[in-house]
Amino acid sequence: MKNLKRIKKEIALTSGKKILIIDDEKVIVDILKRRFERMGFEVEIAFDGITGIDALKNNHIDVIVCDIKMPKGISGIDVLNAAKKYNPDARFVAISGHLVSDESVQGIMRGGASLFVKKPFPSLTEVTQKIASLVEEKEEETV
Repeated sequence: MKNLKRIKKEIALTSGKKILIIDDEKVIVDILKRRFERMGFEVEIAFDGITGIDALKNNHIDVIVCDIKMPKGISGIDVLNAAKKYNPDARFVAISGHLVSDESVQGIMRGGASLFVKKPFPSLTEVTQKIASLVEEKEEETV
């Protein structure tokens, strides 16, 4: 019963909210897309930083989940900087499967990320709930 209440609350919070997933790994994008759609998010996807930045320019995005290391010369840090310009109120979640030093993570967080998550995800449910809670925090700030 508690689970059902939690799910209903998540859907109420995320309904109509848009999340942008940017990752060059199709499997990661597909898994996150399915999970976030079930949670009530509208989901945009991109497989590289260039397409991700285009999506930021053309959509109001509430949460961005972005890999830090991607092909085509545009990194997740570049996307974070573009997000500050085009969607300054969006929450930015940095993800990476590469070894990232504590210093680098701290720099990413100081640069504006709300959350950093290492891949593979320790628990998909835990990660998606943390990301959904960013929407709740954002809503509370605007009230």
